[in-house]
Amino acid sequence: MRVAILADIHGNLPACEAVLDDITKSVAPDYIVAAGDLALRGAHPRETVELLFSRCHALIMGNTDAYLAGNYLGGAYRERDHWKTELLRWTRDQLGDALLQQLGQMPFSLRYTPRKGQDLFICHANPRNLEESLDPTLDDHAVRRFFTHLDAAACAFGHLHFPYRRRVGRMLIADVASAGIPRDGDLRPAYGVFTFTPKGWRVQIRRVRYPVRKATQALTARRVPGGPLLIHKLVEARYRHHNALMEAARRHSGLPPPGPVLRPPPGAAGSRPTLAAPFENGPPPEVDPSTLPTDMDGTVTGAAPLPLDALNDLDG
Repeated sequence: MRVAILADIHGNLPACEAVLDDITKSVAPDYIVAAGDLALRGAHPRETVELLFSRCHALIMGNTDAYLAGNYLGGAYRERDHWKTELLRWTRDQLGDALLQQLGQMPFSLRYTPRKGQDLFICHANPRNLEESLDPTLDDHAVRRFFTHLDAAACAFGHLHFPYRRRVGRMLIADVASAGIPRDGDLRPAYGVFTFTPKGWRVQIRRVRYPVRKATQALTARRVPGGPLLIHKLVEARYRHHNALMEAARRHSGLPPPGPVLRPPPGAAGSRPTLAAPFENGPPPEVDPSTLPTDMDGTVTGAAPLPLDALNDLDG
């Protein structure tokens, strides 16, 4: 059994199209699942949601889907910033009553059971709620509290927009997001592929290229509320605590820590200090899954850091 999972698309239609095309052409899974946060924050909420409903075998609810459907209002949207209020209203108008009703009826989670005792559990943020992020910097004790009640061999989720994987006891868990607004220093949308093998579940994080400019121009052309801030997040693709997240994600994935910060010699003409790429000499080449450790397929890839002027908030 092979399950492709994309999460946190956030109305980014060009990215969504690129991910779904890659899934169809390169992965050919048995099932495609959209793991929440389908519409809010993008220029094409209706088109994106309609595409996902037409191409995915199953869809589950994310926190922003619940906000749009009126189930509740949480997270940063409690702050009632004017642009966030306007963005909710604008997105609801774009979706219309029928799609809003569909968003509100999506389930919290789902399971695939290829064999007894080998369930793959899929949720948006964590197995308990829609809001708390499974940050890779959390220690084992903090992470385990989310999974104490869960009987599954593997768990896929999103919400943080920072793909990584780790083990919680014998359970394989992976953040497969984001397919719309990545925040791990790589502009390419991410999604996950869980494959069941004789040795259990394996996960691969895949990245695809897409026309970023098309997405940013649409935010301006369609006068999306908060457009400049949304564009900033889209092209910056980093959290303020990026380095800590990247170091933790690499450690859990069995990769060496990122290289040191590189700075030019003092007084060097025509140069100025720059940060080293999370991967030395830029993004690594595609990895042959057969060369990886037996408990993982694929790799979490990264791109050179973008300028640090980050908004210190979490996505969801």
